[in-house]
Amino acid sequence: MSVPPAVRLAVLAGGALVLGGAAALSLGGLREGDRPEADRPTAAAAPSPPSRAGAPPPGGMEARALGFRLLTLADPGEVLAGMDALARAAEQGDVEAQVSLGRIYLKGLPSVPKDAARARAWLLRAAPSQHPSAAYFLGVMSQNGDGVTADPAEAVRWFEIAARGGSPDAMFLLANAYRAGAGVPRNDRRAVELYESAGEREHPAALQALAMAYRYGELGLEPDEAESRRYTMEAEHAIQHQQAPP
Repeated sequence: MSVPPAVRLAVLAGGALVLGGAAALSLGGLREGDRPEADRPTAAAAPSPPSRAGAPPPGGMEARALGFRLLTLADPGEVLAGMDALARAAEQGDVEAQVSLGRIYLKGLPSVPKDAARARAWLLRAAPSQHPSAAYFLGVMSQNGDGVTADPAEAVRWFEIAARGGSPDAMFLLANAYRAGAGVPRNDRRAVELYESAGEREHPAALQALAMAYRYGELGLEPDEAESRRYTMEAEHAIQHQQAPP
């Protein structure tokens, strides 16, 4: 069966800057469809879901690739076969499979209804490994009240774990929290540090935040038009080279 063209992956809670005098940051909701074409996983980059009973479950990055691919498929048979393979790998303790299942249940598919409770359960199974993606999505769920009571402090705790694991998306949302004093005492210097760390990893929204902060003298920074232009140019470059979602 031919594989339908890949569609945009969901980018959960990546956030976007509202360019304006206050440079307000969008902290709520799930951002979907913001990744460029080059970062969409293609059918050739991922294994086909098992088509026969008894096939060995995927593991490691193979499970991750399968999880990404399932987010692009519309055929119920292929999706359900892939979900079965991921579930078998996840039950055997494969962390990438657990994270993939968490992402899929968090987003939902035409043949796999969104299930926040099941998503959280799988992500929590992966959490002891300090997997940055598991921590990131658990933070997003705590921030948005998705399947749990919204808890900014709990969101910060998860984002800290994900940020230590190198997730630029978590760094960005954690910087937003320090900037707003949401779940953590307000700390502009810490927010700038996190925006810079995310920016070094080519996170466009973090670079935009720094550009606006230098333009308007926010976050304890002195207005600096040259720095603002530099970060704006870096943000435009980063948009063309955005990384895959967590």
